[in-house]
Amino acid sequence: MTVGEKIRKFRIDQGYTQKELAIMSGLSESAIRNYELGNRFPSSEQLEKIANSLKISPYAMSDPNFDTYVSVMHALFALEDQYGLHAYRDESGVPQLMFKDKGHDSLNMLDHIGAWADMYQKFRNEEIPEKEYLDWKSQFPAK
Repeated sequence: MTVGEKIRKFRIDQGYTQKELAIMSGLSESAIRNYELGNRFPSSEQLEKIANSLKISPYAMSDPNFDTYVSVMHALFALEDQYGLHAYRDESGVPQLMFKDKGHDSLNMLDHIGAWADMYQKFRNEEIPEKEYLDWKSQFPAK
């Protein structure tokens, strides 16, 4: 999901028009429209204004990268929105991650994560060579 698509999603989820979001964020309606259409990309300052107006973290709308732990948190938040990932603490207080069923896509995700867990366990237990594990991973090319 692009930044513009995320802006649109959060705006619509909260029941605002482009004009209302523009007024709340101090930007023009055409700027909001162009961001949502992908014709323009908001600066970090503009994205922060939009996020603050929608009362969400700017990270929820940014494109994830993995250069810092904050960027990784971004990706986890995106997985929460798209696939139902959520964090909790187990009985001993250790943080855990779990996917909740959010429909067809999340079920596919759970199936793939289960297969990954199985393959990784085989690799870790030296039941399969590293090349077989890496070949298995290559069936999920990065876009």
